Amino acid sequence: MAAMGSPLRRIGDPVVAAAPAGVRVRTRLHLTADEVAALDEIGAFLGLVYRRELAGRIRLGGLDRKAHAVWRAERKRAVTVVASSRWAGAITRAVEDQYQLGMRALAAHVAELRSAVTSLEQRCALRPGEVSVPCPDDVAGGPRKSSRRPVSGYATAAQRFSKTRRLAALRERLANTQAALEAGRPSITVGGNRLWRTRQNLAAGEMSEQQWRDGWDASRTFLTADGETGKAGGNETIRGEESGHLRIKVPAALADRFGTHLLVAAPVVFNHRGGEWADRVAGRRAVRYDITFDPGRGRWYLDASWTITPEPVPALDDLRGGRILGVDLNADHLAACVLDASGNPIG
Repeated sequence: MAAMGSPLRRIGDPVVAAAPAGVRVRTRLHLTADEVAALDEIGAFLGLVYRRELAGRIRLGGLDRKAHAVWRAERKRAVTVVASSRWAGAITRAVEDQYQLGMRALAAHVAELRSAVTSLEQRCALRPGEVSVPCPDDVAGGPRKSSRRPVSGYATAAQRFSKTRRLAALRERLANTQAALEAGRPSITVGGNRLWRTRQNLAAGEMSEQQWRDGWDASRTFLTADGETGKAGGNETIRGEESGHLRIKVPAALADRFGTHLLVAAPVVFNHRGGEWADRVAGRRAVRYDITFDPGRGRWYLDASWTITPEPVPALDDLRGGRILGVDLNADHLAACVLDASGNPIG
């Protein structure tokens, strides 16, 4: 490999994965036709409010701590009028979390574009078939450490020409993406950009227009509420009671039709960690709930999640004394294998 000028990449040092700091369990909701209709309308209404608030947050761009506090206080008061103070808190928190996630994704995209532009610039700067050591400084990425791996020009003039066209397109995309990052305005599609693109070619997605619409509407509902320690059931927006029944706060705009709360008749049962969930509900400890609909199965689901105190992470040498699960982190997949004390794969 060394003679070919492309040595193998160095394998990183092994590390021990941290213990989980939270728990998430799921169960199916068994709803009546009236409960389904009410939950559909509540989720669609709150989803509309959530998307409106998210669009407004993106228009504001980056905010410092003081401006963010002012924004959230104003929006909580506005949302409380049509929903409730509890739903307003849940929506504004979710909006800010989604905005920050979009900004992190945008920053990662800028880094990927810079890397691609740098690679193309280095190869396009060479004549077809030429081999050269890369310059430690590049235009798009700034100062870099000098690499020992040589850079090869493209095989033919035609290939180099097509890559220069690609380079021009990536430079333009990088400039636009960098401007969006500096302005603090990420592009976010509520419901998922992949599903939105599928609408343009339903045949490739192997679904009908109605199937797509059902999935799109289901992904844009908002039925999420963070827990509150010290409150009844650990959550007074979506409350799981000690009896197992679920009680959902109805937005103020829909209270004249469904009342102040929607009570699900069928008890909620968690088969996994059900006792732990019941203890948290009885002890008034915070539990977050997410209600989702799977249009493919025609089923409603309830997810309950809460934080836990993670166990101390053992040292790698201690783990090597017995069977362990080794996970190889690759660019697009994980490769897992059970290893014995000597590091041999055994399963």
